[in-house]
Amino acid sequence: MGFNDPSLSSIILWFAAVTSPLIISVIFIFLCMCFLKRRRFVDALPETEDDDHHRRETPCQGLSASVIAAFPTFSYKPDNNDTESNNQEIECPVCLRLIPKNVVIKVLPNCKHMFDEDCIGRWLETQVTCPVCRRMAEPMTSTGDKVLESIV
Repeated sequence: MGFNDPSLSSIILWFAAVTSPLIISVIFIFLCMCFLKRRRFVDALPETEDDDHHRRETPCQGLSASVIAAFPTFSYKPDNNDTESNNQEIECPVCLRLIPKNVVIKVLPNCKHMFDEDCIGRWLETQVTCPVCRRMAEPMTSTGDKVLESIV
């Protein structure tokens, strides 16, 4: 039996004729699955007007030191006449530590959330939103005293 034998040639041709479409079908199905998987992944991403511009954006910079300093501050002192507030301790939402008495507290005027001055200062250097509610942290306007009055 050599390559010149007609029966061996017909077996090779028959094998090639059967396996070639099978291999092509498997490759086609694999490519279709990859395409559909990629399409589902792209559809799951949030839509933006300009994806290339969005990818090239630098990370969001925080607020300047002068803007951070403009937020109202006050010294945390529980009411000595109220025994319930004397025992009540507040926690800084940024560092999650209890805030001791007579420490300077910074208030974000938009949402009135209170923070330890050092923690929120470091947060606002890299972020522009409140760490609790994600509202934009905007500097105090002329109604700053009213904000403090509504808190205290």
